[in-house]
Amino acid sequence: MSESPAPIRVLVVDDQRVTREGLMLLVGLNAGMEVVGGGADGEQAVALARELRADVVLMDLAMPGTDGLAATATLTREDPDVAVLVLTTYADDASVFPALRAGARGYLTKDASADQIEQAIRAVHAGQVWMDAVVQQRLVTAVTAGLPAQPAPTADGPRSAAQAPGCSRTD
Repeated sequence: MSESPAPIRVLVVDDQRVTREGLMLLVGLNAGMEVVGGGADGEQAVALARELRADVVLMDLAMPGTDGLAATATLTREDPDVAVLVLTTYADDASVFPALRAGARGYLTKDASADQIEQAIRAVHAGQVWMDAVVQQRLVTAVTAGLPAQPAPTADGPRSAAQAPGCSRTD
């Protein structure tokens, strides 16, 4: 007889009580997931993650006191095995990039569906990265902004600008 794998231990951190408790109920309905606790700010997130040995911390960013960004940085520095999945209202550059730099493995907005939240928790727990579609677009835009346009590749390999159709080459 084979044993079932240990459930994913999830800590939910959000300063809004109804949101936190709703997320705890929602996550707890998923097979293979166990909600180990809930916190109202970043300080509680760090303490509870340590105490309860959370695998995944579902983290809001905008909270009073120690915010989610500072808590994410502390958690990922002290225990790189803890996966932080940001779930917040904001998808602007001033929120997304610092959260990723702090060590978040995933980023969702609060427009995410229950299925997306479940998939994201499973993905970051498995060591993968999970990004909301809006966040993915911001990342692509940031990476490609300012890069010079590259010519389209051909069957023979990339073209130089001088070889592109419509360009004449002078030697």
